[in-house]
Amino acid sequence: MTEKEYLFELLFRAFLDIRVASYAKDSHTCFILADVFHNVPLQMNRADKDEKGYAEILADIKERCERRQCTSWLDTATSDIAKRRGPK
Repeated sequence: MTEKEYLFELLFRAFLDIRVASYAKDSHTCFILADVFHNVPLQMNRADKDEKGYAEILADIKERCERRQCTSWLDTATSDIAKRRGPK
């Protein structure tokens, strides 16, 4: 999987988890995930123009997760993505 594909998978997972949390009225989780991911689409646009690297975007996400104390979410999302995509 390319870094760009992984970013799309993480965005998918973040939006899915925001939807689930909002249904459960868990505004804290919604806020944290939105805070971590709100700049990713614009950063990906910059990466498509070779102004930023996808690895740099992933590092930014990891750093934001560490700052927001949600690395367990990132670890679980990464594991679920790997399981869903299966072996290549």
